[in-house]
Amino acid sequence: MVIKIKTVFGRIWKDIKNFRAAACFIAVYNVAARMLFDAFCPQLILTGFPCAGCGMTRAVFYILTGRLARGMRLNPAAPAWIAFLFWFFWNRYIRGTCKKSTYLWLGIVCAVTLAVYLYRMINCFPGAPPMVYHRNNILRRLL
Repeated sequence: MVIKIKTVFGRIWKDIKNFRAAACFIAVYNVAARMLFDAFCPQLILTGFPCAGCGMTRAVFYILTGRLARGMRLNPAAPAWIAFLFWFFWNRYIRGTCKKSTYLWLGIVCAVTLAVYLYRMINCFPGAPPMVYHRNNILRRLL
């Protein structure tokens, strides 16, 4: 299989153009949420409780930079997301195909993430970040 870089970048650029409004919204939300609440997660901002994805970005970063133990402490579901995203990007951008099984695998990874979250909320909450309660939340202010 010959990989044509121009074709790959064309596919990536097409997705960037198609999703630019969502990317702009997320960027603006990120700045506003961090300025007002010092957090990004909507569940954390509203309730003070971490969500299933809390710590995921840092966990992926640590795992990809060789600090597996630290990444796994932040969010043990991160390796499943790394594997799924590599598979997804390979198929979408390198091969240029859309697999019918993408939604199945995405559902499995989401189920694994939810199972890990439930386990951690029952057995590890409150504990080390990101499994901590944040007092600076909207619900607490209202009540």
